[in-house]
Amino acid sequence: MDAYEDAASVRAEAWPARLAVADGATESAFAKEWAERLTRGVVEQGASTPESLRRAVPDWQAQWRAAVRARAEEGPWYVGAKAAEGAFATLLGLSLRADGRWRAVSVGDGCLFRVRDGAPVRSWPFGAADAFTNRPALVPSRPGQTLPTPEATSGSWSAGDVFVLATDAVAAWLLAPESSVGPAAAAAWDETQFRRAVEQGRTKETLRNDDATLLIMRIAETPDAGPGASPAPPNRS
Repeated sequence: MDAYEDAASVRAEAWPARLAVADGATESAFAKEWAERLTRGVVEQGASTPESLRRAVPDWQAQWRAAVRARAEEGPWYVGAKAAEGAFATLLGLSLRADGRWRAVSVGDGCLFRVRDGAPVRSWPFGAADAFTNRPALVPSRPGQTLPTPEATSGSWSAGDVFVLATDAVAAWLLAPESSVGPAAAAAWDETQFRRAVEQGRTKETLRNDDATLLIMRIAETPDAGPGASPAPPNRS
């Protein structure tokens, strides 16, 4: 866990339900803190469109700098130098409304899967394992660096739908034709099953030995549930 630089946040106690995952770039300093700031921001502020994400990022950058400043100053000189270069992370956020609509925003190679009746309905923004590269788009923590153009999608959900959010290593694994698991299998996992599957995937070398993060949201209510209704609690792994 000391080397884990992914992050995940969930808001499932009331509508709109919000989920987010992020993958901090290992070569940057305080990448985990930046990934955590991004996921919390999406969930707390509902920044699930390209426009709202662009508006929110400058404040998150300032908060990240304030949070790591003291730690960087107290550490060796190279920690401060690395922190000055900034941190980077991918980001995937999902928002589900009580009226049956959902929307998602992404920068980088996180992946969203929608599963219904035990079968995958959609994979976004990637649909194949070979679409993942070693140079994904990244959200920068430095204000002077350009935010890559966020991708966005939306749709409607029905009771019984399951939404699965995964960072890159897990997403590529679920999409790989040689893998013994897929999005539909992952949608049924609990935390113990996920950990066991990750261990087996790494042993069989179908899963890259990298940070592995998965969020699962199972929706029990019908779309006309009242505004105060709560979705079924998500499984977190």
